[in-house]
Amino acid sequence: MFAPESRSRAVAALVIVSLLCLLAARALPLAAQSDPEKPRAGTVGQAAAPGFMEQADPDAGASRKHGRLLPSILGLVVAGAVAAVLVLTVFKKSGYNPHVIPEEFVDGIRNPYFPLVTGQVRNYAVGGGEEGATLSVTSTVNSKMIMGVLCLGFHDRGIAAQGRTEDTWRWYAQDEDGNVWYFARETKKYDYADLSEEWSWQAGKGGAKPGKAMVGRPQDFVNKEFQLDFVPGVSEHKAQVLGFNETVTVPFGTFSNCVKLKVYSDLEVGKEEHQYFAPGIGLVLSESVPPGGRRLELVSIGSE
Repeated sequence: MFAPESRSRAVAALVIVSLLCLLAARALPLAAQSDPEKPRAGTVGQAAAPGFMEQADPDAGASRKHGRLLPSILGLVVAGAVAAVLVLTVFKKSGYNPHVIPEEFVDGIRNPYFPLVTGQVRNYAVGGGEEGATLSVTSTVNSKMIMGVLCLGFHDRGIAAQGRTEDTWRWYAQDEDGNVWYFARETKKYDYADLSEEWSWQAGKGGAKPGKAMVGRPQDFVNKEFQLDFVPGVSEHKAQVLGFNETVTVPFGTFSNCVKLKVYSDLEVGKEEHQYFAPGIGLVLSESVPPGGRRLELVSIGSE
């Protein structure tokens, strides 16, 4: 889905291309037509001679036609090149522009791989340089209106060693196609007494745009890219579906028919995560690739 301004640019580019091609194509038959011949020197005198018949010069005629066709062909080539530059420029400028229509969103979040079960608390163990750290994710009924869409909140609480903690609200909404959109993040990170909110963002402000946290039909996105979030120069994560029949074992149990996502960002070249989402639960495992980095495993599920 694309924004209205992106559609307008695309339509404008197509109109320009069509006009240029029409003008160039129209020039070809016009150039091929013979112009009225001007009298040549000696014609009058030759015609006066009895029994004289002027002989046509086929080579000269062909030369004149070629002389007129060449500029037209060159014009067509130039017009095509200009049109190509215009189209590339238009679409390069358009970038990532999701088209959000509030009327196309539904109440609640029921995507089987990203459900919001009110009051459910998922507890994770965090490893890979963060031993002893934990993360709890609570599904709530708290709501927030963003870009005309009523979003629901997930509350993350992270506790790490040495006094570092994180308190984050993430806001999501589901459209009628089953896609779960990620609209905002409100983060407070505490390092002892120091507070930081630098990772907070909201779609529609400061150039930030919503992305899809989970697609409605993962099987349609195998090895196809989609945007997870978009905060220019800060957080521009993308994902691809690597599989949707994966089996994963974590401390809480073994889960089958999981969706496997590859998550990466052009802002962090070389860094990659594989995330596994179990039906009816959501995220059960996240691990860095290659192994050795951060690892998140589901340990238990409770309620508030």
